[in-house]
Amino acid sequence: MPPIAAVNERLYRALTEVARGMKLRGQDPGLELAGRFGVRRFIERHLAGGDVPEALAEPPKAGRWLERGARLRKEARAVSRSLTEAGIRHCFFKGIALLGRFYRLDERQLADIDLIIDLDHYNDGLAVIHGLGFSEFGQRDAWVPAARRPGVTMHRADLDEGDDEADVLIDLHWGLESLATVLPDEELILPPAVWAGVEQERGLPVVPDEYHAALVLHHLVRHDMLHIRGLLDFILLWQAIPNQGGQLMADLARTLGVERALRALGRMMVDELLLYPLRGVPLSAQDWRGRAAMRRLRLTPWLAWAARNVTRRASHVTVTRSLLWRRFLLADAPRTGQLMRDLVAPPREYLEWRWPDATTDATAWGKHVTSALRSSFPHRSH
Repeated sequence: MPPIAAVNERLYRALTEVARGMKLRGQDPGLELAGRFGVRRFIERHLAGGDVPEALAEPPKAGRWLERGARLRKEARAVSRSLTEAGIRHCFFKGIALLGRFYRLDERQLADIDLIIDLDHYNDGLAVIHGLGFSEFGQRDAWVPAARRPGVTMHRADLDEGDDEADVLIDLHWGLESLATVLPDEELILPPAVWAGVEQERGLPVVPDEYHAALVLHHLVRHDMLHIRGLLDFILLWQAIPNQGGQLMADLARTLGVERALRALGRMMVDELLLYPLRGVPLSAQDWRGRAAMRRLRLTPWLAWAARNVTRRASHVTVTRSLLWRRFLLADAPRTGQLMRDLVAPPREYLEWRWPDATTDATAWGKHVTSALRSSFPHRSH
């Protein structure tokens, strides 16, 4: 595989091009933009030649990310020990599972701990986590777009009240959302082969790289391709996958409904970041939707679009024509009729959540239509 430093250099050049177009201020606009995406210190270290193993052993830089990362890793290990003692099958993925391997503690911005529990053990697992002092985040009877997803956010506030950073958040999953629609209404369960591959790494059970990459890709598509940290996670995992693992990643991507996205993203990484292709991972478009996705999913336009929308936390569940178009292009089997109904006549609960100050249903619907149809179409390269 190409040295990760070389890949980071290419990613840095793309960040710099986008940052200059945005007229970002600072001594190094590319690193300033990397900071907005939560990956500055990682890019910075590799640009300085820190891709050798000794660099991971250097003392991390003090700061908020270091404190947050150390705390969440400690909590994840404690939760894992309790679940293991109770005989509950589980694994971790995304950022928390990559600390110490690809990222130092001070290099990866972490918002929460991503944890998957086997559906057969869900009730017992939830009881264990409750026993550790965690409770469900938010009001259980309040409708939110994620209310029907196969998971729940748990939190425990241990430090100063009112400090969001004090909360330990666990994004607990017993499945993943289907990407056929924007507002979740179906769940996907991990196949037995994924659980069979779980192994201990740095005190946490994690899935093999080929399966981990497919899970990260699902997360990227679910969050409207806005999580550039997820892109970097995917790049790092891709480089670590053994060549025979490409087919396993493609198989799980197909199960999760993101094989089309895998083709488009893989094509971009091979063409623009010069990653080696993996055997078993198709990089050609299946049809006109695939060709359209590949035209739009080019690195620099993607980064520029994500930079303009990096603060839109709920954008992946805010129904707009541009979001529905991207989902239509990237999901393997989008439910086109449901997508159009959500655009033209979304559920009343959604309108109440999206426009809480609207005095009537008609007013909320009018605000929705105006906002949804005014939204920009997806980025595209020329």
